[in-house]
Amino acid sequence: MTSMNTAFASVRALAEAVRARVAHVTDDVEVRVERADQVAYVIEGRALIPELECDAWRVAMRARRGGRLAIAATTGSSVDDAAGALLRALSAAQPDALEDFAALHETPPDGRGWDDAAAAMIDRPAQVRALAASMADAARAASPGAELVLEGGLKVGRTWRAMATARGATVLSASTVGSAFLMVDGNEWDSLAGTAAPTEHGLRALGRELIVGLPPREVTVAEWLGGPKEVTVLIDPRLLESLLRALFLERVGLDRVVSGLSNAAVGDVVGAPIFSLVDDTGAAASLAGGVIDHEGVIGQRKTVVERGVLRTLLADRRSAKVAWGGASTGNGFRLPLMAEDASEAPVRVGMGHLDVPAGNTPRMKLVPGRTVVLTDLLGVHSANRSTGAFNNPVQGGVALEDGVPVARLKAGAWSATGNFHTMLRTLSGVSAERLHTGTASLPWVAAPVRLS
Repeated sequence: MTSMNTAFASVRALAEAVRARVAHVTDDVEVRVERADQVAYVIEGRALIPELECDAWRVAMRARRGGRLAIAATTGSSVDDAAGALLRALSAAQPDALEDFAALHETPPDGRGWDDAAAAMIDRPAQVRALAASMADAARAASPGAELVLEGGLKVGRTWRAMATARGATVLSASTVGSAFLMVDGNEWDSLAGTAAPTEHGLRALGRELIVGLPPREVTVAEWLGGPKEVTVLIDPRLLESLLRALFLERVGLDRVVSGLSNAAVGDVVGAPIFSLVDDTGAAASLAGGVIDHEGVIGQRKTVVERGVLRTLLADRRSAKVAWGGASTGNGFRLPLMAEDASEAPVRVGMGHLDVPAGNTPRMKLVPGRTVVLTDLLGVHSANRSTGAFNNPVQGGVALEDGVPVARLKAGAWSATGNFHTMLRTLSGVSAERLHTGTASLPWVAAPVRLS
C-alpha cells in the first residue's frame, strides 16, 4: 500500500527533476505528473472481468523556446525518458501566442477530491469484485425468472499529481474516484459517480431500481406519438451534461471565439430566463474540480449564464492573452479528441463542475400529456459543433403519460433531432430535483425535440 506522503514525494521529485534537466535549453517549462492506481470489474452477462492498473505514471510537458511551443508526454517514472521526449519535441516546436506558463503559488497538498475509503478499496480488489457482483445480483433479483442481458461495471481509483513550472512552487494534489454503470438489454441504463467509495447499499439500489423502474411494454414512435413529431420532452441531467460539454462549450469557449468558430459575446441571450449555469473548476468532491487546472491556474467558480444571458466566456491562458490580454478563467485542460491520449493532447478550453440551479416544479409535472424522457443519445460527439444541430439514435428513455412512466422506448426504433442552442433558449421548465453526476449538479429540463 502506497502512503500519501510517499506518493506525493515521488510525483514531486519527478516533476522537479524533469524541470531541472531541461531548464538550461528552454525559456520556460511546464511539467504535470500523475501517478495512479485503479481496480475495475466489467460486467458482461454473468461474467466479471478484472481490469487492474497498478502504479501507472503519466507525464505531460510543455516547453517554450524562442517564441515556439513544444508538447511532449511519456508514460513511466523515468526522468531520462521524460526529459528526452521534451528535448526532442523542441526540434519540432511551432510558433505560438502563449508567452509564458503559470507562476505557481505555494499551497498545502490538496485533497478536496480525496476519500480515504475509496483509496483503501484499491488494495482490496476482492471487495470491489463482490460489490460489482452485488449490483448485478440486485438487478436480477428485481426481475425473477427473466434472463436479463447485463453490461456495466464498477471502478475505483486514486491519483496523485504534481505540477511544476519554471517559476514558483510545486503544486501537489490527490483525488479518488468511485463509479458504477449498469445497462440492461443494451439500451436502458443507470450510473453513479463521484470521489467517494461506492457502498453496497447504493450499488444494490442502482441495480434494483434500474429494473423496477422499467415498464414491461415497449413502444415505437408510431405507437406512442402517431409518427414523427416535435414534442416537448424531458432531458435527463446526464444527457443535459453531455450536450453542454459537447455543444454549448463550442459557443462559450474563448478559444473557439478567437479561432472564429464562435461569434458569442458577453451579453448574448443564450438561454431561456429560467436557465442559469455555473462552472466551477475548483469544486470540492467533484471529479471535475481541483486546486488548479492543467495550466496551473487556480480553480475558480464563475457564472457562465445568468437567467439566459451569457456572462462569462471560458478561457485558457492562450485565448485570454490573445483576446483580452488578461487572465485565464482557469479552464485550460488537456482534452483529447478522437484517438489522442489525455497526456498528449494540447491544452484546450474545457468545463469544470457544472451547476444549474433547480426550478420549482417536480420533474414528472413539467410536461403533461404524452411525452418521453431521454436519458442519452448515441454519438453526441458527432453532432454539429458549429451550429449545435444533432440527429442521433436514442439510447435509454421511457414514455410518459402525465408524468407517469408507462412504456420503454423500443431499442433502435427512436431518434432525436434538434438544435441544442435553440433548445436552451426555448426551455419551458426546470425541475425541482437535481442529480449529481460526479462532474455536474443538474436538473431535468423540458425542451422541444423532434422524435422519429
